[in-house]
Amino acid sequence: MMLDQSTESLSKSSVELVEDILNVISSWIQQDIPFGSLTPLERNHQLGLLTTNISSFVEISTLTTKYHNMTEPEFKSSHISLLFIMKGINQAFLKSDWTALDELIKYELKDNLTQWKINLIPLLKKKR
Repeated sequence: MMLDQSTESLSKSSVELVEDILNVISSWIQQDIPFGSLTPLERNHQLGLLTTNISSFVEISTLTTKYHNMTEPEFKSSHISLLFIMKGINQAFLKSDWTALDELIKYELKDNLTQWKINLIPLLKKKR
């Protein structure tokens, strides 16, 4: 009985954590930070926040989907897409291409996270 409660609690907590990190990243995107107008130090700080949160999201959501034995290809596809978006964000940052960086964040990253909110998080919640 105790093990069942712990397993259920872990299951619920992991999905909530995925959703919380998703909301943190979404809130950051909504700030609409124009990288071109920031100081180099502030750019590094903001990009560090973003990439750390995306990495955490990918790691925790991957573990959560494995824990729940979720084999739907949408999860893997979304994770791969997020990693490519992160790579593009880093490349745009290194090239000081603020327009590309802003567009990757506003459109590509936001779209991927919206798919998580609409489709993938509900699938995880069903599995709890």
